[in-house]
Amino acid sequence: MTRAQFALATRGEEKWVENAARLLGRSFSYTLEEAVWLGLVRVFNQEVGLTLSRAAQLADEALGHDAEEGTVQLGQSEQSNATVSLDLARHYSAHAASLSAALDMGGPKRRGRPRARVRRKAATLERAAEYGVDLNLLREGLRLTPAERLERLDQNAQFLNAIHPVRRSGS
Repeated sequence: MTRAQFALATRGEEKWVENAARLLGRSFSYTLEEAVWLGLVRVFNQEVGLTLSRAAQLADEALGHDAEEGTVQLGQSEQSNATVSLDLARHYSAHAASLSAALDMGGPKRRGRPRARVRRKAATLERAAEYGVDLNLLREGLRLTPAERLERLDQNAQFLNAIHPVRRSGS
């Protein structure tokens, strides 16, 4: 995943992703697991209003639960009378939608040309051999120098001219 796709998957901006990584002292490798985690950190930070470090702690705690648990209570302690309630299944569903959009609309995964397919060449040669093409004869012809190929071509042309009947006018 590129940085742009990663930011779209977390439903944040690229600059926010960079700043969050710097403030949290982390380096992201733009994987699916990190996108789920940072997306949850972004929700806690920007939508709930928690500090980035506290949002990261709650995201770690939330992802320790199973998605099937439904709503989970986070940040509980004996002294506090406030908790954060999170519908974990809903978060995973929303993240899947944003990840799909990021991969579809976030541009190419890599810069440059796509890698050439090596298997396509092998498959083509296999199909040609099945069709009846003598691959060894082709390889032998490719080993010849251009001068040798032209000489062979001339010999083939002379042979073809010799076997074709010559049309004579008036006969």
